[in-house]
Amino acid sequence: MGDDRQGGGKRPSGRTTGGLFELQIDRLAWGGRGVGRHRGKVVFVSKVVPGDRLLARAEKVKASFTEARMVGLLTPGEDRVDPRCPWFARCGGCQWLAAGYSRQVLEKDHILRSALRHHVEGARIDPIVRAAPPQAYRHRGDFHVRPTLSGARLGFYEEGSHRLVEVEGCLLFSPGFDAALGRMRSLLAKIPEARGLERITLAHSEDGTGTVAHLRLRPDGDAGAARCCAEQMKPMGLKGIVATGGRRGPVLQWQGGDPHIWFHVPDSHGELRLRAEIRSFTQAHLAMNRRLVPEAVAWLGLSKSDRVLDLFSGVGNFTLPMATRCKEVVAVEGSATACADARFNAEGNGVANVVHMEEEAAKAAAHLAGQGAAFDAILLDPPRGGAADLLQSLSRLAPTRILYVSCNIPSLGRDLDQLRNLGYRLARAQGWDMFPQTYGLEALCLLEKG
Repeated sequence: MGDDRQGGGKRPSGRTTGGLFELQIDRLAWGGRGVGRHRGKVVFVSKVVPGDRLLARAEKVKASFTEARMVGLLTPGEDRVDPRCPWFARCGGCQWLAAGYSRQVLEKDHILRSALRHHVEGARIDPIVRAAPPQAYRHRGDFHVRPTLSGARLGFYEEGSHRLVEVEGCLLFSPGFDAALGRMRSLLAKIPEARGLERITLAHSEDGTGTVAHLRLRPDGDAGAARCCAEQMKPMGLKGIVATGGRRGPVLQWQGGDPHIWFHVPDSHGELRLRAEIRSFTQAHLAMNRRLVPEAVAWLGLSKSDRVLDLFSGVGNFTLPMATRCKEVVAVEGSATACADARFNAEGNGVANVVHMEEEAAKAAAHLAGQGAAFDAILLDPPRGGAADLLQSLSRLAPTRILYVSCNIPSLGRDLDQLRNLGYRLARAQGWDMFPQTYGLEALCLLEKG
């Protein structure tokens, strides 16, 4: 791992002293924790690196595993680095910040290959695409709000708790984003009405300009509090603010003229410019997204005669680049804001061969299958829970190839098992590190019929 390495150590004896025990970390697991064994039993520990030899204390003891806390680091693993973050020990965000980046990629490769182990025969498994850049890449952040006597505090949760960590200067955000977050934090501390807020999302455009905000009211909050907060945030110079009663509640305030961010994705003729309202989903790493989209579309091998179904289509991230290569794309999206963005983006980029369906993906797939619809290819990019509820309908749509884009490796493994039972085999897979410094990983899986 080159310059990422430091230290070394021998495997500990596994002895126990006074409720404490020595442990060596062997690998990292999905969820972010390190894995070791003590007296033959699996032990999970947070904020560790493979090769670490540490003193641990058991916190939860189950029949098949133990959850422990590191009390002291005896010998650092050779891939341990200085996390350079004063909040790393408490914040629940960057689980792998203490591991050198090359080690992170190695561990993610192991996690993905383990999930695909029953599907690899005859399949091509490409090396993980490394993140560029591996830090300062996030263009949006979702923050929790906690009331104080004079206003509110803003930050992330500690790992495994609802205790707030007020992070000042996160390594995952750009300096410009951190500056906007600092202004927001200072302002909330002085607004009594901010005590009625539950969460705040901040996002800015790909070029670093045009910051927008989404204020979410607590379930028992006063609607007037959200409106007041939006009004008092005018000095921040935000391009737009949307205040709602909860995550999907009614809009209570619309401050400013344009609560959208903008980004670009390549297509067959150049680039497409897409907008996304602050409540619409976008990839966290826009620079990596620009590389991922054309690669994913190329995997499908579309022709001008193909009809494609895009499930969980969002604002058109994959829809529009596919539409420029095929006959028609049916884009299914359950979010009203994302579907509105997708229609705007198609029209704004002159893409006329997209049929937009504002409906939950499982219902839409069942509806289309019931109508006897058929598609040459299907792309699905589900949320973390996966797509188990629609795969049966999907097979009835008779695609010859399916591209599954997943951000949750365990649910991906489960869904691939079901697709295999429906007659689809894995032809190609690759991990994309869209979430460096965390355990998160995006995966492309191309499946073919037969």
